[in-house]
Amino acid sequence: MTYFQFIGGFRNSLLLLFLSVSAVTFSQENQERVSQALQKFETTENPNEGIKDLLQLQNIVSQTPDSLQGYYYLNLGIAYGQLNQADSSFFYLDKAEKLAKNTQSNFVLAMINNTRGLVYMGKAEYEASLAAYQEVMKLAEGKNDDKLNDVLSKTYGNLGGVYYQLGQMDKALETTKKCLALSEKIQDTTDMALNHLRLAMVYNDLDQLDEGISHLNDARRFFKNLNNTTMLVYAENSLGKIFEKKGQFNDAFTHYKAAHEWATTVGEQEEYVLTLLAMGRISLKQSKLTDAETYAMDALAFSKEKGFADSEKSAYDLLYQLALKKNNTKQALAYRNAYIQLTDSLNSVDVKERVAALETQYETAKKEKEIQKLTYESQLKDANLAEARNAQIALLTGAAAIILILVVFFTARYKKEKAEREAQALQMEALQKRFMELHSSPSELSVDLDMEELNKKLHTPLTEREFETLKLCVAGKTNTDIAKQLFITISTVKYHLRNAYSKLGVSNRKEAFQFMLRSV
Repeated sequence: MTYFQFIGGFRNSLLLLFLSVSAVTFSQENQERVSQALQKFETTENPNEGIKDLLQLQNIVSQTPDSLQGYYYLNLGIAYGQLNQADSSFFYLDKAEKLAKNTQSNFVLAMINNTRGLVYMGKAEYEASLAAYQEVMKLAEGKNDDKLNDVLSKTYGNLGGVYYQLGQMDKALETTKKCLALSEKIQDTTDMALNHLRLAMVYNDLDQLDEGISHLNDARRFFKNLNNTTMLVYAENSLGKIFEKKGQFNDAFTHYKAAHEWATTVGEQEEYVLTLLAMGRISLKQSKLTDAETYAMDALAFSKEKGFADSEKSAYDLLYQLALKKNNTKQALAYRNAYIQLTDSLNSVDVKERVAALETQYETAKKEKEIQKLTYESQLKDANLAEARNAQIALLTGAAAIILILVVFFTARYKKEKAEREAQALQMEALQKRFMELHSSPSELSVDLDMEELNKKLHTPLTEREFETLKLCVAGKTNTDIAKQLFITISTVKYHLRNAYSKLGVSNRKEAFQFMLRSV
């Protein structure tokens, strides 16, 4: 080896060494940037901002270890789930799952499935949600791992929520108790507070009111220590409802007033006016008419100012009851008319939105027909051009026959399309009329039918929650009203109605109403 060959080889070795050191440094820098972004994401309240920050790192995240990549995609899945963008959430959760399986990270896999369960809950796909939570339990139950136990605790709480939405109170109670025990074991005070709150909700639905009060008091104590004002409003308001249900109006008023005071510190949210209405309602039951009227008028003014239409309706209804109590028929009639006008206005908006959606659907179908017609016309022109090119070798009679066949075919097609358009127009008119009939029915309409009697007439009996939801539905209540009255989500209302319609063999609330009328 010559001297120059040695120097050249030495220089190349130095260059390779420099490049390898640079690559390591570059990887460490990328790893640090991604780690910092994930730490920032954990404290970001706005999911949109978190997604924006994380997506800026997409080009470099592949240069970090699999474990960090998995955690990166997991957080993107969580953020999109918080925004109810299920498809995007599942896309990133699937990517995270592949990486987590490579690294055998049970913690990340558990987090992925817990997030999937939450996203499915948001879509009211409860069976899929239960399956995802069961995967978490396979990964985490019986493991002496604080991080896994933390995920498992949250999963138990979410699982209890699914059972609660499905009306399976025995399973909701069992699961939530397990969740409370686990949160106490790992000393997670926030989860402990939430689990006491969940247990109170279940016991209240089971009419075990004293148990509910006990757990609400525990939850309230934790939320005070955590300085969580929003949840204190909820806890105090829930205590007020239970004492009102028990007929202990003094205690109910005390808790509603406490909820109102906490709501005042939160800001001008709807909870503020709801607690005013609750105090007014209790004052009316206690025959403290002056106090009740003051609360109702304050609630009405606040609702109008902030645009809280449902609370405004409740305020008019409370004032109507007060006027009747005072034997002031004229004033009662004025409040009742205001209530009805507001209800009709809200229903009109809802109907218009639904009719607009149907009209859009109809217009889309009509445009598709027009496009199809233009396509056929284009095909006809192409056929005519082809006939012209082959005219010299085609027999005149054959060409005439082909043209005649085409004319007959497209004439028949045109007549068929015209008939279909007319049928669609009639169908649209009937749908609009049906919507107007449904939404113009009196809000007080109800069917007095015993659940046991109705179930005798069905192949598959209704559950208690399905019967309650169906009865409110045929009474003219909107899905929003039903959700508020039964303390469930609108998605759950739709879920119970679909089940009830299926068991009755009907497809909508009008047919359900007719069925129940025939069954009286």
